[in-house]
Amino acid sequence: MTACSDKNQQMKDLAEISLCQSLGESTDVKILGVSEPDSTFGTSYLSPEEKKAVMATMQKVTKQIMSRTNNMETFDPSDDYVINLAERQMRANADLRGMLFECDKKGEWNGWKVKIDYEAKGGHEMDYRAERWFFFDKEGGVIIKTIEFPLP
Repeated sequence: MTACSDKNQQMKDLAEISLCQSLGESTDVKILGVSEPDSTFGTSYLSPEEKKAVMATMQKVTKQIMSRTNNMETFDPSDDYVINLAERQMRANADLRGMLFECDKKGEWNGWKVKIDYEAKGGHEMDYRAERWFFFDKEGGVIIKTIEFPLP
């Protein structure tokens, strides 16, 4: 049992280190939560419950953008918050489509996944929140892929 918890902690630590390195040392990163490692069946596979949660989050992001722009009637291209949030959402859409439409079938077990919710500073020194999924190999020592979704 101790070996499993040590391996789980190592994957969580590796995901946190990778996140911080990808954001740059000058970025203040606040970790809001780290999931326990869970089995994965592909480098984009999320369970039906996880897919529903991601879709609900993306819907909240869209509602927030629409609320700040009065349904795009008062869109202000100098509103850095809206621009940043919309850009991050658009970048996530390709991964989201892949997860929803290409990964319907659960294949063979091929590794682990860990999700980190975090807050950091983006362009224009604006705080933003996101969740990043880390997909590991079977041994849990190598990150194969990451996917990031904005949080409202």
